[in-house]
Amino acid sequence: MLSLSYPHLLWLLLLVPLLLILENIIRIKRKKQLEAHIDPAMVPRLYPEDERSLTGVKRVLYILSLVMMILAAGGFRLGSGLKELRQEGMDVIVALDLSASMSAQDISPSRLERSKYEVKRLISQLKGDRIGLIAFAGVPYLQCPITSDYRTAGMMLEMMDTDLLPVQGTAFADAIQSACDAFPDENQKFKAIILISDGEDHEQEIESAAKRAAEEGVVIYTLGVGTLKGATIPVYDKQGNLMDYLRDNNDRVITTVLQENTLKQIATLTRGRYYRLGAVQDPIGAIYQHILHGDRQEYQTHEFARYRELYLIFAALALLLLLTAALLPESVKKRGAR
Repeated sequence: MLSLSYPHLLWLLLLVPLLLILENIIRIKRKKQLEAHIDPAMVPRLYPEDERSLTGVKRVLYILSLVMMILAAGGFRLGSGLKELRQEGMDVIVALDLSASMSAQDISPSRLERSKYEVKRLISQLKGDRIGLIAFAGVPYLQCPITSDYRTAGMMLEMMDTDLLPVQGTAFADAIQSACDAFPDENQKFKAIILISDGEDHEQEIESAAKRAAEEGVVIYTLGVGTLKGATIPVYDKQGNLMDYLRDNNDRVITTVLQENTLKQIATLTRGRYYRLGAVQDPIGAIYQHILHGDRQEYQTHEFARYRELYLIFAALALLLLLTAALLPESVKKRGAR
C-alpha cells in the first residue's frame, strides 16, 4: 500500500500550473517588446533557420524536476500500514511504593532505585505479556496503563520518584484496588500484580482488598525491599543535595526497617508468593517464572509494519532532470542543415 508521510506538502503541486502561466505571460510580453524594438530583417540572425530551439524542452525538464522534488518531500513510502497481530501472554501490573522510606539506602543505591532496576529487568524478560505501572504512597496513581509497548513502559518507570505523589504513606489496599481496576474489562483471568514495597503500611482494609483481587482471579506477588536492620531516610533539596534525615515529632531521626508480615499476608491471600530482595538470587526472575507457568490468554494488539521509503527515488529523478536541463544547449542544428 502506497502512503505519504507528509501529504500536506502535495499542495505545493498547485504552484506548477501557476508557474507555467506566469512563465507564459513573461514570454509573450518579452516577444512583444522584441517585435516592437527590433528590425524584422534581424530576426533570421537571432533565430537562424538551420537551428532548432530547445528552450521548450529545457522548460519542461525544469518543471518535471520541480514536480519530483515536491513528491520527494511528500515522503512516499510502500508498506502494509497498520496490521493486527494476535499475541499470547498475561497482564502484569507492577505496583511500586514511592513513599519517603523508599529513599533509604540500606539497599544500594537506594530502595527505590534498586526496585526500578528490578522492574527494568522484568520488562526486558517479558515474552508477549502486557505490563502496567501503578505508583503509590498515601494515594495510588496509574502511571502507565496496560500496554505491550515495553519502551513506553520503561520511559514511564524512569519518571517514578518519591516526590511524584503529594500524599505520603503506604496505602496497600488502595494500590491493590487501583491495580485491579486497571486490568481490561474483557480479561477475566490471567492477571498478576507485583507489589514492591518496604512493607511500612499505614492504612487498613488490606485483607478485603486482597480477597477482592483473589475473587477476580488476580495473583499478587510481593517483593520486600530493605533490610531487617533498617536505615535512616535522607532528605534532599531541589538540587539533590543532602539536607538532613527524616525526623519524627520529637525531632529524633527515624529508622525505617523492612516489615514483611503484611507483604506475606497479601501474597498468601491471593495464592502468590513473597520474596525479599537480597535473600534469594534474582527474585524478580523467580516471580516471572511463576507468571510464565500460569494460564496465558490470547489477545489482540496492533503493530505498524515497516515501510520502504521511496523519497530517494523521486529525489534522484529530480536531480537527473535538473542536470539534463542544465547541460542541454539552447538550440541544435536541424538535420540536413549546412
